[in-house]
Amino acid sequence: MNEDAPTMSTATAGGAGFSHSAAATGPNAGVDPVLKFRKKLKKRKQMKESNKVQPNGPSKLFQYKVSLPEVGETIVFANSPAELTQKLRLLINHRYRGDISIERVNRGQAGKFFMDKRTKSLANVKESDDKSAQQAIVQQKTALEKKKVLMKKQALQKQLQNKVQDLKKKARVGGNKGEADS
Repeated sequence: MNEDAPTMSTATAGGAGFSHSAAATGPNAGVDPVLKFRKKLKKRKQMKESNKVQPNGPSKLFQYKVSLPEVGETIVFANSPAELTQKLRLLINHRYRGDISIERVNRGQAGKFFMDKRTKSLANVKESDDKSAQQAIVQQKTALEKKKVLMKKQALQKQLQNKVQDLKKKARVGGNKGEADS
């Protein structure tokens, strides 16, 4: 009762099994086609490049500093100054077009422009916060003084009422004495 345990090998006692050594025709045809990995890799790479959007990559557009009347300065991206002026003609009223100036700036100058704008904005916010804090303190002090004045007024009114009541009592007491005597 000794049986050989089955194995996972394809080679059997009588045949080659499903392998490259089997005949090209017949039930055990095992010739595998040659896989072309290079072509697959090339196609995959092309698909990635076509689908790839470079959000942080270098932009192919140039940066221009545009000064607009009544708006200020800003940085705009375009391929050329001519394209930029054409876009601005569509957006800006013809009365203000003559005052527009366009200047090409490099990345460093654009970064400096935005940093200066940011620091200026933060300085304005800080100043307005200081002013609003000072105004709040002044409002609190005036409210406190008004409360003190109101409290003094109420105290004086109470004193006046007490004096009026005392005078009325004395007048009644004095009036009764005068009636009893006569």
